[in-house]
Amino acid sequence: MSALMITEAETALAHLERLTGVLRSAGWAVEVAAPADRRPTAHIADPRLPRVNESVIAVRERSGDGWSYCYGWGERIAPCADPAAAAAAVGRVLAARRDN
Repeated sequence: MSALMITEAETALAHLERLTGVLRSAGWAVEVAAPADRRPTAHIADPRLPRVNESVIAVRERSGDGWSYCYGWGERIAPCADPAAAAAAVGRVLAARRDN
């Protein structure tokens, strides 16, 4: 009998897929990249102004079994248990950049 082992990258990718669904429904363009040598990353952009963009990753929290969404540079956005809150926060950041 074989054992199914889910890697951290697969867990992170699953969290990002939930986030991307919320972001896409809000009108943002989203692409997810999962290269073998790097963390899976969601690239979010304004579909009308692709230069207005942001990268988001999902990381395991240092204590416990929780996961959080973070900007590419590591700043925490929201827990992965609440993709709607993370999507709203990223949307506010991108909208502010678009409007400036």
